[in-house]
Amino acid sequence: MSFNLGKPILVMVILAVVTGVGYLFQPKRDGKHGDLTLWVFSETHSNTYAKPGEDGTPALVEQFRKTTGKSIGVELLSFNAENVRLGEMYMSDLRGPEVPDLAEIEIGAIGRFFRPPLNEIGFLPLNHYLETTGPESDGPEGGGPRWIDLLVKSRLNTWSKGGRIFGVPHDVHPVTISYRYDLFSAAGVDLESCKSWPAFQNACLAFQKYWADKAENRHAIELQIATPENLLMMLLQRGLNPIDENGKIYLTETKFVQTVAFYAQAVAEDRNIAAHATGGDGVLSKDIVDGNICAFMTADWRVSDLERFGGAALKGKLRMMPLPRFDEEDAPTATHGGTMIGIPKNCPNPDLAWKGIEFLYLSREGIAARRRVTKILPPVTSMWADKSYHQADPYYAARTPEEVAAGGQKIEEMYVELAPQIRTRVMTPASQIAGVELGFVLDSAMRHVRKNGPIGLEEKCYELLQDAARDLQMRVDHGKFEQ
Repeated sequence: MSFNLGKPILVMVILAVVTGVGYLFQPKRDGKHGDLTLWVFSETHSNTYAKPGEDGTPALVEQFRKTTGKSIGVELLSFNAENVRLGEMYMSDLRGPEVPDLAEIEIGAIGRFFRPPLNEIGFLPLNHYLETTGPESDGPEGGGPRWIDLLVKSRLNTWSKGGRIFGVPHDVHPVTISYRYDLFSAAGVDLESCKSWPAFQNACLAFQKYWADKAENRHAIELQIATPENLLMMLLQRGLNPIDENGKIYLTETKFVQTVAFYAQAVAEDRNIAAHATGGDGVLSKDIVDGNICAFMTADWRVSDLERFGGAALKGKLRMMPLPRFDEEDAPTATHGGTMIGIPKNCPNPDLAWKGIEFLYLSREGIAARRRVTKILPPVTSMWADKSYHQADPYYAARTPEEVAAGGQKIEEMYVELAPQIRTRVMTPASQIAGVELGFVLDSAMRHVRKNGPIGLEEKCYELLQDAARDLQMRVDHGKFEQ
């Protein structure tokens, strides 16, 4: 059986069907649950805002009510249902109690909302608020810093189109590598000395060779082969997005081709250093505890899950390092995942909604509430000087005399140092399709490696990416509002 429009469109059709089913079974709401209604797709975020802390700290929304006299009702929707309902509202220009005052959007979904022309996007531009307010409402008129100057620029860029900022970032999500320090040390491999990806791969091959007859099924690092998410992080290190906000496609750039080729040979056949967990972070943590997978890319949000699922079995056995690079000008980090909060264009009181954003996302109270749940680095750079981001974490092994004296590695300090170096991740209406295209390219490149080894691999990757770029360009042209 064949599908004439191609595999990427088939995948998108299947996703649309699943999305529609999720929407049909999503309960409708009767009206506003507070002076402001906030839609969220993450249960963790919902609990952060609406539940009191275990230490008795009042819920964040209750603190907002006591401060302003206004209430915030938090509604948890499924990821698909939220996106479908928001899209439906924007297309119908719906107003009234069915429309939320605030909505969180996940990074993979924002592209669809950026598809219309600037003046028809369903969220309000926030430039005015970001440029005229700041901590303690101290903005430019009070002589204090503005939010626009305090938020990580690469993160604001992700939630922008045509110079207009439509969302405030919830996070930064810098990426490092966490690894089983005890097992690499036993193999005589100093992973942290590897500053380049080729050197890192050679070290991982030496690690696997050492353990080959000592531990069955021991792999150096988790790298995905069914999806291109780890490959996209490597590309972002090099400042490469598959497509930019103007629709320019970069799949055939020399560095893009080289990176795809490197990744393909690193996850296939003779020089394979990778495996991937079959489930979520709980399954991955078990693989790490058992020593099946001994290193993995660690966005800051993964640390809390790792420590929770890994428990005492991993304490003191891990180390963290920046990402290796291909060239000196590459960033030693990337970003993985992300969320924004925005104000839908039909919100009746955007000034009050902005106060809600300031309190939930940017205030010390809001960031403290988030920190009680996860170790996510906030996007407000002025907060990074707080001593809580410079403490040793005993879960990560001490190596230097300073770390030994402190009682562990300062992993959050590493995230603080890396965060300003993150390159902008661009999300457009075509970014998801580009990811699907890249997944098919990776699969074909791996098959080439299994059959031919590295011979002719870059040339093959260029051909595959050339075909993918042509297909992607056709879909971009077809999907344009403006012809």
